[in-house]
Amino acid sequence: MPSHCDLCGLPLRYGTITHSVDDKPLYFCCQGCRMVYTMLLESADVKDPARFRESDLFRQCVAAGVIPASEADLERLHASAAPSPAQPETDIPDSIPSDTLPLDLRVDGMWCPACAWVIETALSRVDGVAQATCHFTTDRLRCHYEPARTDPAQIRQTIVHLGYPVHDADAGDTGQLTLRRELIRLFITGLFSVNVMMLSWALYAGFFTDLTEDAVFKISLPIVLMASVAFVYGGGPMLRKAWFGMVHLAPGMETLVGLAAGCAYVYSFYNWLSGSIHLYFDTACMLITLVLLGKLLEQQARNRVRRDLDAFFALQPGKVRMVTHAWPSGRWVAIDQLVLGDRFAVEPGEIVPADGRVVSGRASIDESALTGEARPKDVKAGDSVKSGTRIIHGQVTAVADATGEDTVLGQMIGIMARGLEQKSSFEARTDRMLRGFVPLIVILAVGTGLVWMAAGVSLNQALVRAVTVMVISCPCALGVAIPMARLAGVSMAGRKGILVREIEAFERAGAVDSIVFDKTGTLTHGRWEVADVVVSPGLDLPTVIGWAAGLEHTADHEIARAITAYATRHDVPAAAVTDIRIHPNGITGRAGDRLLRIGSRAFVQDETGAAPDPIGETNHTPTSCIFLEVDGRQAATIYFGDMIRSAVPALIQTLKDRNKKVAIISGDDAHATRKVAQSVGIKAARGNLLPAAKAEYIDMLVQKGRHPAMVGDGINDAAAMARAHLSVAVHSGQALAAEAAHLTLMRGDPAQLLTVFDLSRQVNRKVTQNLWCAWVYNLIGIPVAMSGLLTPLLAATAMLFSSLTVIGNTLLMVVRMPDDGNKH
Repeated sequence: MPSHCDLCGLPLRYGTITHSVDDKPLYFCCQGCRMVYTMLLESADVKDPARFRESDLFRQCVAAGVIPASEADLERLHASAAPSPAQPETDIPDSIPSDTLPLDLRVDGMWCPACAWVIETALSRVDGVAQATCHFTTDRLRCHYEPARTDPAQIRQTIVHLGYPVHDADAGDTGQLTLRRELIRLFITGLFSVNVMMLSWALYAGFFTDLTEDAVFKISLPIVLMASVAFVYGGGPMLRKAWFGMVHLAPGMETLVGLAAGCAYVYSFYNWLSGSIHLYFDTACMLITLVLLGKLLEQQARNRVRRDLDAFFALQPGKVRMVTHAWPSGRWVAIDQLVLGDRFAVEPGEIVPADGRVVSGRASIDESALTGEARPKDVKAGDSVKSGTRIIHGQVTAVADATGEDTVLGQMIGIMARGLEQKSSFEARTDRMLRGFVPLIVILAVGTGLVWMAAGVSLNQALVRAVTVMVISCPCALGVAIPMARLAGVSMAGRKGILVREIEAFERAGAVDSIVFDKTGTLTHGRWEVADVVVSPGLDLPTVIGWAAGLEHTADHEIARAITAYATRHDVPAAAVTDIRIHPNGITGRAGDRLLRIGSRAFVQDETGAAPDPIGETNHTPTSCIFLEVDGRQAATIYFGDMIRSAVPALIQTLKDRNKKVAIISGDDAHATRKVAQSVGIKAARGNLLPAAKAEYIDMLVQKGRHPAMVGDGINDAAAMARAHLSVAVHSGQALAAEAAHLTLMRGDPAQLLTVFDLSRQVNRKVTQNLWCAWVYNLIGIPVAMSGLLTPLLAATAMLFSSLTVIGNTLLMVVRMPDDGNKH
């Protein structure tokens, strides 16, 4: 073994990290050297480490502290352990210090996961960076930094010096840039507004009453200039929205605030030109400042609620490790180059880039991002993998079955994006109400001013009271009440593995009083399984199972696969069976000197002349059985059926406890449907129903005044789902785009229906509470403002607290809703 690092040349004094290229071992002094070598190998396709020492990237990594420049650096690197390159790409933990700010960026030019590791390590050397996580497959960097010690420019510069172009992230950083812009706008507006208030107080106190109009005009000039900056710069976006709202006859919250602030500013400007000291610039400025503060706090709350959704949308990979004859170990390429039938490799910490079928390798996969299921899933050759899932440990090579928008992740993202753009019928009614609400308030404000003037109040006081009415009645809370609760509901549903297609689903779920289940694939697993094996006296179960598996292991039909799977599940090896012959209704063979026969009742009867009866009884709900004979004597009866999901009996009982009517409809045999219904405690059951008959059954419930929910696979039950008040699809792995449902249970477990109802109750309750809060605030605030007991500043403060109450109430749902995705 050499005594010096193959890359940097420093002594291997603190341990050795090995890496093989074409079966040739290489030795490195630290993790940084190994990862940088991997990067350079991917980019330059040169296998000699010594040739990399003159490259720009090598020098930049030395300068950034990723590679040691001296033995002192090497000692420092080993003293403070660097992040492990094998750790999975994870989101920023919740233990980040509260005084840090987040920064999301898109990093281009990364060739392999080692690039992401180098960027993370380089940023960890930057003073003030608390945490940095770079996702190679999605080209995203997320870090938290202390603004007093560093800034985004320095973070960007560090990455650029390593040779990676950096841009604003498509979602996260756009929000951060907007946040910074709004913070700057709020700071400047607030600073000028405070100074305007201080100088205005001097005018109100009467310090300048003895001055001439010309002197007052000149002394008030600083107030006018600062107020103009606050009004134009701070209120610019809001005033533009107000103007376009009036032009298009769609006035909103900005219209009321814009009119109030505009009236105060224009009237004050006119008085200033006239030499009057009755200036209300402070009112206009503080109105804008408080509205900016409220919108900023609202945006922060929305970001908090959207956090789960943003993390979900960020799962879309930008690269894939494609496996070809030229690159059997895989080479990173853009995800757009992957097409159906291509092979790709996935290693620990990486996101699966496409839906596919594993052809080699074994791995444990985290599917929680798609299904909400926290337990890892083990996959091996022949199993399927979905895009957006993450490899925990192990590695697999898979063949792509679906790419891009056709994958499960792509379909989910498209569905969720469309769902968020929708408006519920209740929300649409509120929007129409607000369109009439704004003109009504303007009429009330003008009327208030005129009435007070008729009562003998001065024009100044009448104008102030009219402005106060417009400010206090600002429908901010009404505009926030439903969208905030709706967004929180969609976000939490996604976290629990529930895909929301129609935004009305929460409202509809709250009214459901009857649940109709499809049987196959919904209450049952939807696949043929061995339900039970009953053996004759004198024989043991493992031996019988081994004989059956030995006979069936060469056959290719549902019964053979079910018996083989049953033997594997019970750790019983297939017996050595010879002279196997496959017949139309059965199979014969020999185990040693014993003659084995397995098949249907007709197959056994043909050979023996007597029809066998099933041995004993089974506690399961079978739909069929076959018989095993040994040397002409009946040895076992093997019962088959579509097994009921383990959580179904508890689900049905809970629904009954909640006073829900439950029924089963199925296209399967009526007798089998009734037996399944009896075994889970359902009285109403109908079988032998075609899709049209299922839809008629739903129509019958609707005609009786019920609000039924149809729960099925979303495809075969499309007609019935279209007639139901609420349609819920139990995802079966088929195309999401073909499902006709308001909601999809991505875990494929009907017990998630309880989570749907719990979440619906939470969302609907918050919507109701928010709307009551908003309306009560207006019903009390408007009369008080019309009476003249409030000033515009008090009204603006009350408006701010009204919006914050609605926002805080919605956030309570996010904080308190338990993450009980595995509860049921």
